[in-house]
Amino acid sequence: MFKKTTKAIFSAILATPIALMALADDKVTITVWSMDGHDLGNEDTHRQVIAAFEAEHPNIKIDLTLLPESGLEDRMNTAIGAGGKLPDVFPLLSGEWAPIALDLSPYIEADPELSQDMYAEPFWRTRATFGDSVVALPTGIGANVVLYNKDVFDKAGVEYPTADWTTEDFIKKAVAVTDKANGVWGGDRPRDAYRAIWHNYDAQVYSDDSTTVEGYHNSPQSLAAYQWYWDLVHSDATPTKAEIDVLGTEGTGPVDLFIAGRLGMATLNQSHMLRALKEGVNFGMVPEPAGPSKDRHANAWSATPAIAGNSEHPQEAYEFLSFWAGMEGQYISMTTGLNMFPSIPALWKDHPYIDHPAIQTFRTTLDWPLVRDFDGTHLCWRAALRRVDEVYELIGLKAIERNEIKKALDKEVVVLQTALDDCVSRLGS
Repeated sequence: MFKKTTKAIFSAILATPIALMALADDKVTITVWSMDGHDLGNEDTHRQVIAAFEAEHPNIKIDLTLLPESGLEDRMNTAIGAGGKLPDVFPLLSGEWAPIALDLSPYIEADPELSQDMYAEPFWRTRATFGDSVVALPTGIGANVVLYNKDVFDKAGVEYPTADWTTEDFIKKAVAVTDKANGVWGGDRPRDAYRAIWHNYDAQVYSDDSTTVEGYHNSPQSLAAYQWYWDLVHSDATPTKAEIDVLGTEGTGPVDLFIAGRLGMATLNQSHMLRALKEGVNFGMVPEPAGPSKDRHANAWSATPAIAGNSEHPQEAYEFLSFWAGMEGQYISMTTGLNMFPSIPALWKDHPYIDHPAIQTFRTTLDWPLVRDFDGTHLCWRAALRRVDEVYELIGLKAIERNEIKKALDKEVVVLQTALDDCVSRLGS
């Protein structure tokens, strides 16, 4: 169905000026580091993709290492920092890794089976490119949405949320369905600042040119988003951070609490939605709530495997990457793992749950401006915010009063500016 012909592959290789083809009888080993789960698929999915690829490419062997997300980040950062050996293929988890990734542009131009037009535009725009280079190929995609448990809402006699709801509606409904006596919280909390909710308040951490924090992190829009978060925390309608850490599953937030009927609402993604379907949860799904902004934003992403720029076998690595992230590999991932939603729209019609209303809600959010439109073009946003921001943590711990937030943001501007300047000087961006 999707199999590349030998002639097409051979023609593509000959047309690639920087690639050297291994002789047919020389088996090349390509090392791949990946993660079990997320939008790359589980271990079984990885193995099936690899088995199908190796059957079509007998001269290439794939050496797969699966790691947890934190372990993969640590291992990659250590190898990059020490100038050590990198895997040939790896997920581009951090934008700071983009400069060490191979530019795929000449390989794609020479490949008759793969093109930019195959992929959903938002994810090519925000995940595949770095400057003028193509540094990764989008595979499974995801977006945050709010799942609500209909049984919890029905028991509390509360109307379900609707697609046009607001951040204030979120708090009101969370309070209304909370049942502490039975261990039920009404909702969860944002994982950190400056995701979709902050963008729905028109807030961003620093200026578009990556130079200025003053007037952005402490802007009226940012203050309003932090104050909304304070109101949510002090509603006592959500688990505390410690409770989520203890009761939830690492890397997935409160999905287990939602599946167990202990959360009325949870900000999850389409893979969690598919899990809820399999486990028979009676749920509905709406986009994240609107704020004062005229635009609704989506916190959407894609798994993005890349090739190390110093790979000794770039052509063979590209053969695997283009298979894994191409039609055939994504079809295997979609139909085996079932939690994976492909980045190639031509495959969507074959998804087992494509007609489910929740999937239609998910697809609607993909047409909105993406949080990644800012994050993905600013390699320093993570260093300037996530590694430094204390105001968000203080609010979550109830260690700051509402009327103290503005002063705390003003004070934090200096710290964030220093972090931003340091990052920009290191990365030259």
